[in-house]
Amino acid sequence: MFPSGKTILLTAASASLALTQGATAEEFGRGERRGNPYVAGDMHNHNTCTDGSVAAGYTIDRAVGRGSASAGGNNFDLDWFTLGNHGGSGNRDCRFSDTSANLPGQTTTTWSQTLGQTIDGVTISSLKGTPNGSGTGAQMWRWQSIREVEYPTIVNRSAQYDKVLIEGLEWIAPGHEHVDVAVITGQRPMHRRKPGNADKMAEFEYRFDRADTDAIGPTIDAGGNQLWPGKDNVNNTGTAGHQKALSGVKWLQANYPLQSYVIPTHTERQGPFSATANKGYNIEHFRDFNNAGPTVAFGIESPGHFAEGGANGGSGSYGTGAVGGGTYGMSGIYTAKVGGLWDGLLGEGRNFFIYVSSDWHSRGAGGARDSFTTADFIPGEYTKLYVPNAGRFSSQHVVDGMRSGNSYSVNADLIGPDMVFRAKTRGDDWKTMGETLVVRPGEKITVEMQLTVPRENNAPYSFNNPLLVPVGIKQPLNKPSLDHVDLITGQITGVVAPDAPNYAVANAAGTAGASIVYNPSATIARQIPATQMHREHRGDRDGVRLTFTTTFTAGTKPFYIRARGTNIPNGTPNVSDTAGNPLLDANNAQVSCTDPACPTHLETVNGAKKVTHDVQAYSNAWFYANPIFVRPEGSPKLLVETNAELARRLGQRADNDHDHDHHDHDDHDDHHHDHH
Repeated sequence: MFPSGKTILLTAASASLALTQGATAEEFGRGERRGNPYVAGDMHNHNTCTDGSVAAGYTIDRAVGRGSASAGGNNFDLDWFTLGNHGGSGNRDCRFSDTSANLPGQTTTTWSQTLGQTIDGVTISSLKGTPNGSGTGAQMWRWQSIREVEYPTIVNRSAQYDKVLIEGLEWIAPGHEHVDVAVITGQRPMHRRKPGNADKMAEFEYRFDRADTDAIGPTIDAGGNQLWPGKDNVNNTGTAGHQKALSGVKWLQANYPLQSYVIPTHTERQGPFSATANKGYNIEHFRDFNNAGPTVAFGIESPGHFAEGGANGGSGSYGTGAVGGGTYGMSGIYTAKVGGLWDGLLGEGRNFFIYVSSDWHSRGAGGARDSFTTADFIPGEYTKLYVPNAGRFSSQHVVDGMRSGNSYSVNADLIGPDMVFRAKTRGDDWKTMGETLVVRPGEKITVEMQLTVPRENNAPYSFNNPLLVPVGIKQPLNKPSLDHVDLITGQITGVVAPDAPNYAVANAAGTAGASIVYNPSATIARQIPATQMHREHRGDRDGVRLTFTTTFTAGTKPFYIRARGTNIPNGTPNVSDTAGNPLLDANNAQVSCTDPACPTHLETVNGAKKVTHDVQAYSNAWFYANPIFVRPEGSPKLLVETNAELARRLGQRADNDHDHDHHDHDDHDDHHHDHH
């Protein structure tokens, strides 16, 4: 039996262009959001429960609050937010920020100092599970902090902000690097009388996180009997680790197929997969995940750490040993390369999509309130993951929107929350991101895109983009500007079977990894300059609305169309090639920042300030839109279609189960958080 799915069947089409008819300003909570077809969030960030620099509550405050923070610094007013901290354990009390954050009255505080005290309405009497460290080094296992610290903080902040807040996890996956995970079952933070719990999220962390070696977990009686028995604490590395990670994906698919997601993150950073270590991913591992969890494992995430780029590269926290040797337009090579790994998976017709989040830890050389950063951006400051808006927007809608593929990812507020990307043949049967357009060979396919370039972003700098000065363009860093949009197409040749010789593909660290082609049919099929788009000025407050349409001719084979856009013209030295593809971002540091306002924290070479850190991030801005699939009439359905149908069947099964169970309204409405 699955939790209720009464409203989980939000379709991409119903949400792509406008709010559903039942939505009102009161239901979403903010009147100005009412007309936005998409809402912005972040699912990957950190606090002092693990290796972040600020308290769990402070992270939420800055991400979803409005205006200025009480201690200084801007808030970023996200619509939804997932706490996505590492698994494992931590010795710091995450109701407090670290001394390094430079916040008034906040110093590094350990659990050994606060046991038994009631702080922010939460009392931690003991550190549970297998003892782990002593004195100031005594560690709280993450399953405990998820249940007893982070989730109560979410309940508190949900009432304060009237926003959708979710308790998630950055899973330290056996055999691999890291994965964004959320299990929303049981989480009802907006419910005044029964706010629920994050026990299922905590159980996943306990069972499957390789950094959580606790052998006890929560107990159910004085005899020490375990609530979650049967943990595998052994198979955490290499090939055996990958199989354990697959067990975690299968556990989610079996138990929470519509209430969870598994999204590997900064996937290129540690290089290729190793059979004897815990490192990265090859294409076969993503195929394994999607096969094992067709409704939970449906994509990968961009790197985060967008301001870490120095004189020798390093943006995204990617060194020269990463697959690709670094980032490309602030994305990993799996996403950025036309014909790369993402195109390889799309070329199978898989439901495999791209997402972005901040991976917020700290501001590096800056404190939490400083306007500059040499490391990370606060959630909502630089990156936004847009999912469909809906009436009674809820945590379930976040998961549904991600699963549907009807989402897009934006850096530096290059575009806003009202993008339209859709395709049709005859009539008005438009299909949008994540959906499949069925066509007759020879038919004309009309593709339309509408987007708004906002008037400003969150950059603290108003001097001209130093990467564009060499090509004679004057573009203030705090004024977004779109140069062009690429429509990228690729043929779909069918799902590769696990026993096929090309199921596993040799990978490579460094720039050698950038040369691997997974889908040779992928190409930039159309490049539309912003100067050729229809332009409508929305006024000083709302920016410029751009629209274009183009056409394709349907053939006899299925294909997909995905989109990306940037402020960088083709052939910009040290930034893009002549086709408009991003170059290795380490090249950006070949360019000097010569404006008198260039900040002092930029790295220098021979006394010259270079385009590094947050200046680099705002200079090199991109957005990515997930694909629209196209197949000929009468041809077999694509995997993206059959997996979407599976989700619909699971939703219908959940509805039928609840119709027979006669649960009361409180339990029946677990995931639906009204915005008043």
